Amino acid sequence: MKFALLATLLISAVSAREFALFDEANYNGASHREIRNNDAACWNLNGKGDRASSVGGDGGCTTFFRVDVDIFVRERDCRGSSWQQRGSSPTVPSFLNDHIWSYRNQC
Repeated sequence: MKFALLATLLISAVSAREFALFDEANYNGASHREIRNNDAACWNLNGKGDRASSVGGDGGCTTFFRVDVDIFVRERDCRGSSWQQRGSSPTVPSFLNDHIWSYRNQC
């Protein structure tokens, strides 16, 4: 029983992706860290990507989705324009700069 629990925890740790969103380009400024499983689940950042300008992370692949510029119409739940990113990136595409709203650790 203990072995099965340990194996399950180990597998879940191996199949997770960790990354940080930085407020400024080149991994500068304040940051917000995310650790989620590599699967089809969609995660809303709830404002934590509103200032993101660079992404630091492991070698996994994440699809980031843009927040709509209209404050009353937000593209949540992994809809809208997207960018697939692997590893780290000192900048994000201009359409996502300060507008990352949701993500999925799957490409």
